[in-house]
Amino acid sequence: MKDRFNRRIEYLRISITDKCNLRCVYCRPQGSKSDRSPEYGLSADEIVRFVRIAHDLLGLRKVRITGGEPLIREDIISLIKGIKSIGIMELSLTTNGIRLYKMAGELRDAGLDRVNISLDTLKPDKYRDITGGGDIAQVFKSIDEAERIGLKPLKINMVPIRGVNDHEILDFAALTLEKDYHIRFIEFMPAVCNLAWSKDKYISSEEILSMISSLGEVTKLPFRGMGPSRNYRIHGAKGIIGIISPLSNHFCNYCNRLRLTADGLIRPCLFSNTRIDIKTPMRAGASDEEIKRLIIKAVEIKPEGHKLNTEPLRSIQSMSEIGG
Repeated sequence: MKDRFNRRIEYLRISITDKCNLRCVYCRPQGSKSDRSPEYGLSADEIVRFVRIAHDLLGLRKVRITGGEPLIREDIISLIKGIKSIGIMELSLTTNGIRLYKMAGELRDAGLDRVNISLDTLKPDKYRDITGGGDIAQVFKSIDEAERIGLKPLKINMVPIRGVNDHEILDFAALTLEKDYHIRFIEFMPAVCNLAWSKDKYISSEEILSMISSLGEVTKLPFRGMGPSRNYRIHGAKGIIGIISPLSNHFCNYCNRLRLTADGLIRPCLFSNTRIDIKTPMRAGASDEEIKRLIIKAVEIKPEGHKLNTEPLRSIQSMSEIGG
């Protein structure tokens, strides 16, 4: 199915929880809590039903599970099995890596194809500061285990923030010289959080690339016309460097996704306040055809772009609820 701008919508990102076992400074608003009742979020059956309907309607090829931290859900294995059984070609998951090393084999056997691990520093002390007390040793174990069992390509997401971790950009990029990792640098996005967004903390994709070029000749890889990442390789490197630049060089013309939030709302665009409630109709007994009409509406109202560069900057209230 295509939207009114001729973009094929075949990718769904699902935030399955707004809860997390870390409190990263760029993700959660100051003082936010996640003590809502279990009825707040969609159940595994409701999520699988939505994916099935969307798959039949849109021809979904890709689903990404996000959070919060998705691996804190006790039903994550059955949820992965349920989604994969629908016929999704690529099922991936974004995690902070704290629990992944214990669950990686079960997740792979359930049908998970690959993982993205969020990691914004390689230094244990800095990691504790950024995450509110996290243990980076667990993340390193998860990276090793995911690589060992074949959850590939293994992608590591890093958000460079000036004055916080920008001095580690080269350290992350250098990992690709010896490892077949996809290191993805994501521009710091405006969000209402403990580490409030400001222009002086923002680092553009051009600046990131300029820094990386000191490691060797950087070649841009062909763009296939899907996904937010523009990919590069340092000469002789085994891995790939990806740059995701929602502000300086947005990818809206190629956006092929919808988002389902932790509280059961379809969000056609990350930076739009437009949302369509799925949870309420589902729990009121809506038929598959009625849910299909709501999905069609979400595709129809998907905006051409976020307009962050031409209108006053709108902050995201909480990345943990939306799933990024």
